Amino acid sequence: MCTLLSVGILERARVEWFATAFGLVVGTTMVFVPYEFGAALFQFIYPYVRPLGSLFLMGSATMLAALLYPSWPAFVGWLGRALFLGAVGFYWWTATVLPGGLTGLVLYPLLAGLLLLEQAPRFRGRGLLAVFIAAVALFFGVLMVLSPHGFIRFSLLAFGPFIRGLGALFLGTGVLLSVGLWRGWLGLSRVALAGLCILFLNMALALGSRGSWAGVGVYAVLTVSCAVLTWVRELPVLSGVRWRLFRGMALASVLPILGAGAVASFVAQRAIEAELRSKAQQAVSAETAWLEQTAYMARSLLRAQSRDPGFIAAVRDGNVEGMSERVDLLENDSGLFDAAWLLDSAGNTLVPSTKLNRIGANHNYANREYFQQTIQGDNTVLLSRPFLTRAGLPFVVFTTQVELGGGRRAVLVGGLSLRRLGLQPTLASRSYHVELFDRRDGTLLRETDRGDVLTRAPVLGMLTPQALSTPEGMLEAFDASGHRLLVAHEQVSETPWTVVVTARLREAFAPVTRMGAWVVAIAVLAGTISLLLSRWVGRDVARRLESLRDGFAALGTPALERRVQAGGDDEFAQLASGFNDMAARIDRTQQELREAIDIRDQFLSMASHELRTPLTPLKATLELLIRQSESSQGLTPERQRAIFDRLNRQVDRLTRLIGDMLDVSRLQSGRFALTVAPMDLVTLMHEVMERVQSTRPEREGLLSLAVPDAPLVGRWDAQRLDQLFTNLVENALRYSPPGTPVAVRVREEDGQVRVDVEDRGIGIPAESLPQLFTPFYRAGNAAEHYAGGLGLGLAICREIVERHGGRIQARSEGPGQGTCFTVWLPRAAVSGAT
Repeated sequence: MCTLLSVGILERARVEWFATAFGLVVGTTMVFVPYEFGAALFQFIYPYVRPLGSLFLMGSATMLAALLYPSWPAFVGWLGRALFLGAVGFYWWTATVLPGGLTGLVLYPLLAGLLLLEQAPRFRGRGLLAVFIAAVALFFGVLMVLSPHGFIRFSLLAFGPFIRGLGALFLGTGVLLSVGLWRGWLGLSRVALAGLCILFLNMALALGSRGSWAGVGVYAVLTVSCAVLTWVRELPVLSGVRWRLFRGMALASVLPILGAGAVASFVAQRAIEAELRSKAQQAVSAETAWLEQTAYMARSLLRAQSRDPGFIAAVRDGNVEGMSERVDLLENDSGLFDAAWLLDSAGNTLVPSTKLNRIGANHNYANREYFQQTIQGDNTVLLSRPFLTRAGLPFVVFTTQVELGGGRRAVLVGGLSLRRLGLQPTLASRSYHVELFDRRDGTLLRETDRGDVLTRAPVLGMLTPQALSTPEGMLEAFDASGHRLLVAHEQVSETPWTVVVTARLREAFAPVTRMGAWVVAIAVLAGTISLLLSRWVGRDVARRLESLRDGFAALGTPALERRVQAGGDDEFAQLASGFNDMAARIDRTQQELREAIDIRDQFLSMASHELRTPLTPLKATLELLIRQSESSQGLTPERQRAIFDRLNRQVDRLTRLIGDMLDVSRLQSGRFALTVAPMDLVTLMHEVMERVQSTRPEREGLLSLAVPDAPLVGRWDAQRLDQLFTNLVENALRYSPPGTPVAVRVREEDGQVRVDVEDRGIGIPAESLPQLFTPFYRAGNAAEHYAGGLGLGLAICREIVERHGGRIQARSEGPGQGTCFTVWLPRAAVSGAT
């Protein structure tokens, strides 16, 4: 059962539907994939993205419920609008005003204003969605023309100058839509909406191609809205059981799945976030441990070599071969240093590096910072700042003094190539982006992605040195492209180095994003299946209800034979079966009512005729008596007796008619009671036969009575039995031709008394036998053979017999074959008698 009330969609489409769809899309994105809002544009909103998405979902779901169930209290809709507007206000301020965005500066206030304006009495029953779309188109067109660079990311076009052309298209279609709405030109409005559908689709696809899913929602909903307003001619307002099932399934199938999925997504995100932080911490710790081990081994080797007596003696004695042998051992056999050389106290090369010497000759290094710090310091191992060698190679060196005695000293240098250091695979570098920089000046020592060194550490462009000054920590930052990063940092002990491990949250949370996408897809699929099932079930239910409706409509009409199909074994089948039973009872009742009306009409006709029959001779006889009493002539005694006998018979006839009607009235009102007492049925039958015979002298010798010799004593109501048998015998005489006998037989049978009254009269048709004892009913041949009566006698006879606990039966072979009435009376106490 579904009713379609068609109205113009451009005049009725409401902004509230757009707001609901937008809130559901944005809220779902925020709850399921919150890290899509990790761009720098959303840096103010990011800490609250999941609660904000929940607020969007709650407000939109409440508005949707109010739209689907308009009979609910008005505060439900206002609650949904309040939650939605609160979320929109926060989103507008943090994602548009604070970052200085352009697109949402007017878009969201316009949405909020028109949403509230629709609730005003002036706009009650009207929709402002087309007005909203026209305003957005005009606003976007002006901004694209005046500030095209802010909209390059909103276009699939490859070149920025075309953005002004896109803005001109927006401006033109917005003007066309505004004129069409103002002038009421539906064709022009639909052409403009079709163009805007393409333009908004371009913006949605452009943002999607750039991975900016956070901004796709509003433009996707705008695209769908323009498509609906373009191609849907009329707005259907559904009612009936199909619509009720549809909207119930829409809420019951999609929203719980989204809610459960949101909880699961939240739990998974928290678990992955904890795991990501743990792994990042492990990675930075592993990287730090490897560097600490490298630095420790380098110090240990240099310290051991600088304190070796043989090496000290070779340096003191100027033994070039001995010094070179030890320096070559550090450079080539340690597996740690990429170069090693020995300097005297003036910075001159005593033993050059064999690797570096291939490029340049021996030099004086007195101007090097690492040499000056080593000469001025003690004999501990020092770690230098990174520098470029004379060959242009990035190095960092460990230096220590070699005490030669007598105030003499030398400087032993072990160098590490930063290029080789950046190529060393570690646990962190395989899964994360790793940076190693010198805290003293922020110089980059190692970077896994690019391998560049001796530049400013990229992480210092995202975080301040103060933020990385703690021994270890975990931070979040934005890279140059606006993507959010997880940053784990730790200082390498006994060195001026800091290790930074970074991971992109979008990539790290890609499994959760995929899971969220699957949940949303499953929710949409489940919702689609549920809606299809609701449509199928609703069609089946509506078909059955329509069948019941048609059946109810047929009640009381001539189409009463129409019945409802009661297929199946559900409640509808039971209802249909009950309806059919009720309809059958109504059919029977109406049939009985019609028969009762026919009998009533027949009774009124017969009663008026029967009452008029004795009254006419009564009146005529009385007028005769009056005339003769006024005349001088008197009546002879014989003549007077005849007149009085005639009057007496007519009065008796009236008395019987009135008595029969009173008895029927008592029967229908339940006041027909018996007064039983012991009596002899044989004696009663003799009295009845004598009385009937005396009133019908012409039947002398035609009435016969056969009774037992002994008395038949029982507890009966003598007056009612007298009425019973008098009616039966008089009926037999009334419907028997003159000269035909009437026989009455009384005998015992199976502990009961049986009385037969048989005549050779007109008989009874077979079709009239079942209704013979119905009040006011007369057989067809009895009506043709007028013998007087109202059709009440046999009904009274049946009631008398049944009140005595007996039964009465009529038998006839057909018209002209006579009739036999048989009465069985029990001799025991009578049920219900007093």
